[in-house]
Amino acid sequence: MNVRSIALAGAAVVAFSTPALADYPGWYLGFGAGYDQLLRVHGRTLTPPAVGVTASYSGDAIYLASAGYKWDSGLRAELELGFDSHDATKASEGGVFVTKPDLTGGTSTSTALFNVVYDWSVGDRWGISLGGGVGVGDVNHYEHVAGVPSVGGARTGFEWQGIAGLNFALSDNATLFADYRFRQADVGNDFNGPDGPNTIRLGQESEHVGLLGIRWFLGHAAPPPPPPPPPPPPPPPPPPPPPPPAVKTFIVFFDFDKSDLTDKAQEVVGEAVRTAKTNGFVKVLVTGHTDTVGSDRYNQALSIRRAQSVKDEMVHEGLDANGIAIEGKSFHDPLVPTGPGVREPQNRRAVIDLGG
Repeated sequence: MNVRSIALAGAAVVAFSTPALADYPGWYLGFGAGYDQLLRVHGRTLTPPAVGVTASYSGDAIYLASAGYKWDSGLRAELELGFDSHDATKASEGGVFVTKPDLTGGTSTSTALFNVVYDWSVGDRWGISLGGGVGVGDVNHYEHVAGVPSVGGARTGFEWQGIAGLNFALSDNATLFADYRFRQADVGNDFNGPDGPNTIRLGQESEHVGLLGIRWFLGHAAPPPPPPPPPPPPPPPPPPPPPPPAVKTFIVFFDFDKSDLTDKAQEVVGEAVRTAKTNGFVKVLVTGHTDTVGSDRYNQALSIRRAQSVKDEMVHEGLDANGIAIEGKSFHDPLVPTGPGVREPQNRRAVIDLGG
């Protein structure tokens, strides 16, 4: 007996997987090949007296191809086409058994299934699958006993399968899979027998399938690159330039052989006092000087009187007397070097040093 089945069916594959698996969302193609064991097929004759018939088949290869789409949510849907064939190894009718070489022929099955499968990730590259598919098919039988046709004809029927598998990601675009599938064709139609057309009715055809295969994802969009880091904040504006340092030294000039302050000298002292208050100077040193006219002893006393006059005016304008020190240097530190006995106006002075 030879059986041929074409099953047109639908499959939806729902894959719950993590991005660690390679089967990212997008269109894909798949191909698988493996071992198919067709179980014993039972039936009966329809012409009196009706008797039971059975047929056993060899295990053989099965080939499957699929095309589908996977969404971002993990749902993928595919249409799967397949083919397998088997040689008849033993048949019986009414308890009479026939084997090779008297028995020749076999069965082939072509399928097109729409599958529903769930994939779970169990590691960075590994995943497991559970699901199934349904469809319709066309079945063809041709078998001979001692060269005489015993069963023949083509019919259509319902086809379904259950799927359990293991997945391994090779890359972003390719995933290997290993599946176990139980498939069943519920043909339920009458075939031609040795007694004429539609004289044998066959039951279900059940298959155990071990399958290895690969899925290629076609041009799925690569994950977008991470956004560029935000630009660094603009550098802070440069600090304002420091204010010019406060003037710390003021010079008061005197008339010849005098220690009292002129109007101009009082203005200079007033400016020095204001600067000291504004910038917080609490120590002041006033140094008196003379020109080279007269003795050193006389000029030393004159230089101290000039310093004292400046101090008195600074105290009068509000500075603390305890913070003002005075000293005299006679003519030993001239602003303009001269010989003895020279009336040099720039040497007749008192120097105010803020900050001591």
